[in-house]
Amino acid sequence: MKKTLFKLTFLLLILTALTAASSCGNRTAKDRGKYLPSITGNAGEVLIVINKTYMEGEPGSRLRELLAGEYPYLPQREPVFKLLNVTPGGFDGSYLLHRNILIVNISPEVDTVGIRFSRDAWAKPQALITLSATTPEEASELIVNNGELIVNTIEQAERDRIITNSAKYEDREVRLAVTENIGGSPYFPKGFTMKKDTPDFMWISQETTHVNQGILIFKYPYTSQDQFSPDSLKAKLHDLWQANVPGMRDNSYMTFNKVIEPGFNTLQYQDRTIIEVRGLWELENDYMGGPFVCHIFPDLDRKNIIILNAFVYAPKYDKRKYLRQVESIIYSFKWKENLEVEK
Repeated sequence: MKKTLFKLTFLLLILTALTAASSCGNRTAKDRGKYLPSITGNAGEVLIVINKTYMEGEPGSRLRELLAGEYPYLPQREPVFKLLNVTPGGFDGSYLLHRNILIVNISPEVDTVGIRFSRDAWAKPQALITLSATTPEEASELIVNNGELIVNTIEQAERDRIITNSAKYEDREVRLAVTENIGGSPYFPKGFTMKKDTPDFMWISQETTHVNQGILIFKYPYTSQDQFSPDSLKAKLHDLWQANVPGMRDNSYMTFNKVIEPGFNTLQYQDRTIIEVRGLWELENDYMGGPFVCHIFPDLDRKNIIILNAFVYAPKYDKRKYLRQVESIIYSFKWKENLEVEK
């Protein structure tokens, strides 16, 4: 009897989520905003709704490997996401408002096996992933086969929230200065100020007592596609850092970590093909360092190469949260014709 009630309760929760998402789809985005509360939870958290037995078994193990694995290119070990766990019976109240929710429904009564992605079921801006399977083995297979999509969905949800806040509370003067220089700009939230402004190099940063979040913008002539090879980009970044990003000591400057090689990747994001460079920086002849990520792409006329270089220095704190913030800012880049100049 208890087992039957458990299944009925869980299926009712799934039905409620899908019904809420469907009914919201019949309203405009503005209407949805009138009825839904704001999300709860800290940035980078994921709430997993799953039976305790399955969380302690293979499905839970696969989820931990996927979502709580080591975040790449940080000076110390940090998980990709912080995981919270609640059973279906306890999934109510404030849990319904969490920012990122992954519901795992494992039951022989499941009709449709698969993964469903939706938004704003109980709060906004909320990411909801519903995984349905008839057996634990089937659930584990779904997690493995769809791992990249699951992680990217949550990452994009986190990124979109930061971008929305950056645009809403932006420093418009900084954006306009960058747009004038390179033909487009990210949205910079208030607190980020222009530290250096030249035709070929701009440095925008937010600095507190123990945290420095910076965005370096480089522009240099485009001559051939060979400039986008990893070797060419690494050599160019080294030269640009040495010339423009000095340390406090004589002959100190930003450079690559000497132990861990940076990683290169090609991304398709909105209207741009981006070369992503991710790694660790340090100061030559000094002791500062931290993570960085670059987005590199040609301008619209293919006359110049643009580098948006986000970095973090936070020796007293974990770095993942701060890196996500500045990385999201460079993801918000728009060309001038697509950028909302007037608020």
